[in-house]
Amino acid sequence: MKPGPPPIEFALHSHVGMVRMRNEDVVEVRPERGWAVLADGMGGYHGGDVAAHIAVASTLSRLEYEAAATASGMESVESVTRGLAEAVQDANGEILRAGMERPGLAGMGSTLLATVFLGSHVVSAHVGDSRLYRWRDGRFEQLTRDHTMLQEQVDGGMMSAEQARHSRFRGMLTRGLGVAVIAEPELGVHTAQTGDIFLLCSDGLTDMLDDDEIAAVLADSGSLQERAERLVERANTSGGRDNVSVIVARIAV
Repeated sequence: MKPGPPPIEFALHSHVGMVRMRNEDVVEVRPERGWAVLADGMGGYHGGDVAAHIAVASTLSRLEYEAAATASGMESVESVTRGLAEAVQDANGEILRAGMERPGLAGMGSTLLATVFLGSHVVSAHVGDSRLYRWRDGRFEQLTRDHTMLQEQVDGGMMSAEQARHSRFRGMLTRGLGVAVIAEPELGVHTAQTGDIFLLCSDGLTDMLDDDEIAAVLADSGSLQERAERLVERANTSGGRDNVSVIVARIAV
């Protein structure tokens, strides 16, 4: 039997934060499909919220197309990976097109993180610094790599991860949607098992809370929705310098 979406519980929450005037994050899930998508409009660019909405809508539209184009939907890791890669290119093209057609939106851009949950795997595609994490049996692990200047410096040994966390250049992206004709998504395949909790989040969360603080909330009691809201609340209590958005997904027991 081909793998299909496992029973998944989703919770999501998004907040403008304590400083920004508008929310440029967009989050959506399709529980029946096992899909979750998060986009963060690039701060400092006019129309970031528009770009994020385009990114999510275009990604979901492409996934629907890919699922309908096969006999019983996207069921293999290979087909899902191809579908996500195409979805990223579609979203990038739509953002560029909108910027050209509406001069007031020229230069807008967005991050993108899209995940598809299959029977024993989660397939992801991301561009930018929105992150995917997995909490399993007390271990909290970042599954994506930030596409930022700081991450490149950390990878090159020029600074530590702790130094990067406190740098004022955190938001300098090396990849994004709407900034080049061809987007460069990073694709990943991650194992999933009963009880795993996956977290998709914008940098408004990770700039305010470190991994230990995030893991403590995910491991705490309460419903999944309560934990999602608690993450956002703690980010805001810690300063809330940016919009903060999370999608929490748990593989049902």
